[in-house]
Amino acid sequence: MKSNKKLLFSLILLTSFLPFSIVSCVQKGKNNDEVKKQELSIKIDAKINELNTLDKQTDEPKYSEVNAQIKVELAKHNNKSLKDLTVQELTRIFSDLTVFIATVNQKIKTINDLKPELGDQTNPDKGNDNSSQTPPTPPKEGYDNIPTLPTDKPELPVWPPTFPKIDNSSKHTYPEYANKFKKVDSNVLYNEIFDRTFALKFATKQANGSLISNDKGTGWLLDYHKYKSNPHKYKLFIATNLHVIGNFSNSLSDELNKKLNYEDPVKDKVVAVALGKAKTKPTQFSALPNNTANEEANKNQWIAKYYTNSNELVNYDKGEGVTDTVQSSAISEPKIVFAAYDFMKKESMQKYQAELQKSSEEWYKNLNNSNMIDEDYKKPMFDAYFKGDKHIGVMVDFAVFEVDVDLTSAPEELKEWVNNAVKGLDNYVDRLEKTDILPNQNKQISKYMLTTDYVSAAKNEKNENNLYNIENIFIGGYPFGHKHGMWVINNPIERNSENITSYHRSPVNAKTFALPADNHESKLEFGNNLGIYGNTWRKLMAQWYGYHHNINFSSLYYGASGSLVYNEFGQMIGIYDSVRANVNSGDLLQTGGFAPFIQSSDINGVTGDTLYAYNLIDGTDKSKFAHQSNSFRENLRIIYPNGFENGEKTTKLFDKGF
Repeated sequence: MKSNKKLLFSLILLTSFLPFSIVSCVQKGKNNDEVKKQELSIKIDAKINELNTLDKQTDEPKYSEVNAQIKVELAKHNNKSLKDLTVQELTRIFSDLTVFIATVNQKIKTINDLKPELGDQTNPDKGNDNSSQTPPTPPKEGYDNIPTLPTDKPELPVWPPTFPKIDNSSKHTYPEYANKFKKVDSNVLYNEIFDRTFALKFATKQANGSLISNDKGTGWLLDYHKYKSNPHKYKLFIATNLHVIGNFSNSLSDELNKKLNYEDPVKDKVVAVALGKAKTKPTQFSALPNNTANEEANKNQWIAKYYTNSNELVNYDKGEGVTDTVQSSAISEPKIVFAAYDFMKKESMQKYQAELQKSSEEWYKNLNNSNMIDEDYKKPMFDAYFKGDKHIGVMVDFAVFEVDVDLTSAPEELKEWVNNAVKGLDNYVDRLEKTDILPNQNKQISKYMLTTDYVSAAKNEKNENNLYNIENIFIGGYPFGHKHGMWVINNPIERNSENITSYHRSPVNAKTFALPADNHESKLEFGNNLGIYGNTWRKLMAQWYGYHHNINFSSLYYGASGSLVYNEFGQMIGIYDSVRANVNSGDLLQTGGFAPFIQSSDINGVTGDTLYAYNLIDGTDKSKFAHQSNSFRENLRIIYPNGFENGEKTTKLFDKGF
């Protein structure tokens, strides 16, 4: 049974793309204030000119209500002097104008959309011609048939006036008992995320000897081991998306690569990692108007600089016109530790294999008939599939790699980055340990993450210890553009607007939750809708397992892929992995998505399929995660059976040993 919940806009994976940032710095000093005031005055004048243009454009009867509002707003600014106002007052005026204009544009769009929505019902598939004979190949970067999102078109009165209006307000409301959970200040959370987060680049040596570096994204410190023999040396465990490490090939021994099913069938090998940070750390993490982040990132030097273990990557970047990559002997070659691929036991996925194999082989046939099987990638991928057992493992877009950093030989800047990342994780764990009550987290089971996910809380574990929606979410990452990653956070100023409604069938933004109740999707809840993904390690993968959450005010552009996601109670809840396909750089008011770290209970789909529980970080409790074969912790046991050094098996998360 194919899903009857097909929605209208697809998401795509987040890889390299243009940047934007949502952070502001406090300008100090009289001269800087004057410059800032001049800049704001110019921006305000531009907004007023924009309003005058809208005034003329809406001089028709159908826009009468909107036009009247524009005239009232213009009257407030007529002959108003800006020169004696403070920076704060000017900033407020600029922000108010930005929000007002966005509201007006949305109302104009609603009016313009009324006629086609109500009148043109004759061809519901218009613009969706599926008659093309082009072979159905998965996109170069992105899920094939990834979960789709609801349209942002305004709700229109297509039903009879007596038909009851759909009320979704309950999805955007906490239960009364949520008051017992303590929210954490947004600046604290963004600062912690910034410290734990790195911009990432990789380099892979191909079998023919050439170097490629086209995997870029965002990663963050999940865990670390501090060496006792050298207290200034750390093994960093950095989490990112699986698709971000698509060319992160053959980093382990042949034996381990084969055992974990991580081997790339060709002889390519990852040889370099580059860890990056914004050149200047924001002094505060304040929201900015939507679509202004690129300008602010460039102006405030939130552009990433990188340190790498490899001179080859430095030279490669120079050839691409990138000069902010620096070699350091303090960094080791990276190695894979865990990939959320083929992490469920084979028997749990066996019932889907015939259909997955049929889809894969039809894809191969179409490619072959169209002479579209390249020698470098798809040929070895399909050769390995046909020569192997043809089992197609399932994936979630999550992976962890390790890198050693010896701070005794590190430049001061890199040393500061690593120390701050370690401190950021320490602060995170310490804060949770000192918080008496946390939603969805039994600290007797885990001190560092949720023990009940939001879907399980709604379906199987409804009680006053658990929430099933989130009012505010916090994300920071490094969207990529102009050859550089740039620091950006979610939640623009419009997120708290009492006038704008950015999402279909939602209340005004100020009352809209970042994760409303039931805002999730699954490939197996309504029958088998698993797709085939083939862009990592020349492997055919089933995408994707479990549930995926669609979130508001968080459409970070390509390159923020792999960013850490916090809730407002300061708990890490997942990894950012997708964004609406039609998003523009800097627009944070579209819809993004994240993959959760855990599904805490088995969940039965409507067609009888069971989505088995899993924990990507620690799946060792087989009384709960009986159908899971691998996790980050379990792979540490496989890769380091004798510990890191002198039998040491402790990390920050597993302080009693992994």
